[in-house]
Amino acid sequence: MTTSSPAAGSGAKPGTAGRRGPGRPPRLSRELILEAAAEIEPEALTLQAVADRLNADRKAISYYVAGRDELLALVAERALVAELVRLVLPVGDWPEAIRVFARSLREALMRRSSLALYVTRLPGAGVLAPADQLLQAFLNAGFDADAAGRGLTLISAAVFEDARTALLADRFGEHPTQADVRRILGELPDEALPAIRRVYSESQSSGQDGLDFYLETIIAGLGRWLEQQPRG
Repeated sequence: MTTSSPAAGSGAKPGTAGRRGPGRPPRLSRELILEAAAEIEPEALTLQAVADRLNADRKAISYYVAGRDELLALVAERALVAELVRLVLPVGDWPEAIRVFARSLREALMRRSSLALYVTRLPGAGVLAPADQLLQAFLNAGFDADAAGRGLTLISAAVFEDARTALLADRFGEHPTQADVRRILGELPDEALPAIRRVYSESQSSGQDGLDFYLETIIAGLGRWLEQQPRG
């Protein structure tokens, strides 16, 4: 007498047990959701768009991701991690550590321009690895924890704003704020607000030179702060 397996008795082909049938959504995970989200342009990225791509229910997606803002932040983190994963800062030279960190972060944002406009802060733990090195450089130099944290916040804000300004100018021809100021000035007498007219007509608000100005100003201020601290 011979025996047969349940698969054989049901007519299933060998090796097909456990495979996903046609049309059946994949087993969801946070990683699978982020992989699908990374394939969608940020402007079109929604929980529903991810659900449609994965042939899943939107409510199932929201179990892993709270909303669009979190989804964008997570996708941006993945992109920036890929750009910055090998970044090594000179932790024994805090001014140079600032420059390397800031310029590398800006370059990463510019290369990921489709996401950069949606990023206004350092995302999660993956991108915080270079930030940890910068904080260590501050601590090694004698900054206390509060000053180190504020320094990181200030530098990150400068980088994000500079990159955002450059990306908006590239997308629209100029930063929307500049367009608004020019419109307002056009409605006023020529002699009104002369300093604003001169600055907006002569200044270069984006580019590496703009970031360098921010960085050197921050470095000078932090250096002055450090000099004024009592030596233990």
